[in-house]
Amino acid sequence: MLYSPTLSFIRFVVTVPWIMLIGLFQFFNLIFVKKHFFFFYKIFFFGLTKIFGIKINISGFPKKKKVLFISNHISYLDILILGSSIDAVFVAKSDIKDWPIINKFCALGRTIFIDRKRIRSVEKQMKLIENSMMKGLNVILFPEGTSSDGSKVLKFKSSLFKLIDSERLKDFNLQPISITYSKLDGLPLDKFFRPFLAWFGAMDLLSHAWKFLGLGVSEVNVKFHNSKKFTSFSDRKTACKFCYEKISYQVKHDFSSLEIVDKIKLYEFKFL
Repeated sequence: MLYSPTLSFIRFVVTVPWIMLIGLFQFFNLIFVKKHFFFFYKIFFFGLTKIFGIKINISGFPKKKKVLFISNHISYLDILILGSSIDAVFVAKSDIKDWPIINKFCALGRTIFIDRKRIRSVEKQMKLIENSMMKGLNVILFPEGTSSDGSKVLKFKSSLFKLIDSERLKDFNLQPISITYSKLDGLPLDKFFRPFLAWFGAMDLLSHAWKFLGLGVSEVNVKFHNSKKFTSFSDRKTACKFCYEKISYQVKHDFSSLEIVDKIKLYEFKFL
């Protein structure tokens, strides 16, 4: 695997007009047509995954309607992957509202912003999500609150599962999603390669994204676990535990498989 600044430049040059073109279509769609919201939405993200060389391996089946998706969070690339795969809007931290340009596209994508630091306003913020769901939108939630290197799932914030208690959402479903970045240029994603795809800690967003653009083909596994009705859970903590166990087990299993494949390749290399 080699980084190519030329490839970074080429992908960037292709990405800018793609973003502007589909963003313009989505804008006119929201203003004048006011239907088929997810048509250009998914085309937008699908195009970016192709430009960036992201191969998505999907297993399981996502629910189509009345669903709250719960996923682990590894990178800004998760947005492209899930956005191209399912009809759902994202819940994001309120800080992004202040990001120039990006905040405009978040508005076009009907992103729901919440301030996770203001614990006292959780009730109000959950109401925002609930209202969006009542309008017919599926929602994607990252309950870790931040991203990680993807080797394990961080502890979920159970307060974000308060939607389970809503009387208006009794007919809705909860569906966990596991994301695992598995390969880069055909090589298993070990500890050395993970930071090339995962964005976490104090990493600078722009420099990380530019470096990613210059890499080859990346591969990600997306597992849609079986869904359960909101009414299947006694409270938010039970729902939180259900999702955490499903997702963390899958992530652990995927990385165990990657380590085995990596060891086999090293073993074969010794005997070449």
